[in-house]
Amino acid sequence: MAKPSKASAKTESVAVQKKSLFESVGSFLDGNERRYSADAESGSYSMSFRIKDASVRVVIDVFESDEWQRLMTCTMYPIYVPEHRRSAAAEALNRINYALLYGNFEMDMADGEIRFRTTMESDHGIPESMIERVLYGNLSAADKHFGALMAVVFGSAEPDGVAALASRPENVALQ
Repeated sequence: MAKPSKASAKTESVAVQKKSLFESVGSFLDGNERRYSADAESGSYSMSFRIKDASVRVVIDVFESDEWQRLMTCTMYPIYVPEHRRSAAAEALNRINYALLYGNFEMDMADGEIRFRTTMESDHGIPESMIERVLYGNLSAADKHFGALMAVVFGSAEPDGVAALASRPENVALQ
């Protein structure tokens, strides 16, 4: 077997193009057969999900630079808190937030929209496994607290009982 000469040996540099976080989110959603709309200019995805008691809108915002990446997921409830119940809702959200380890509930005091927000940031990239964890962790928290918050917003439940309502066994209805 002939040994290649230095003259015949080519040195090629192969540039490995790393997927952007925006592309990784799209790949994850496609791989999970999710229907969504994407806006590459703003770096966002929007889609609907069904949780136990409602259909919610989910927005995933992607922020990235050469040094870091950030993924922010917001689940918006399909209701607007009536103005006369916003202070009770704000107290309930504050009580829930105090006990949360990850993520937080927010309410727009101007229109009463409630959403749950989670954020993940890294300077080493965010793999699809973490995209999955952020998205489904967000949906899980939004799902867990939806019924309890609706009992405060539209029922006669008091904000100080929201944690107990959210922890109820799944077969117990809120009425």
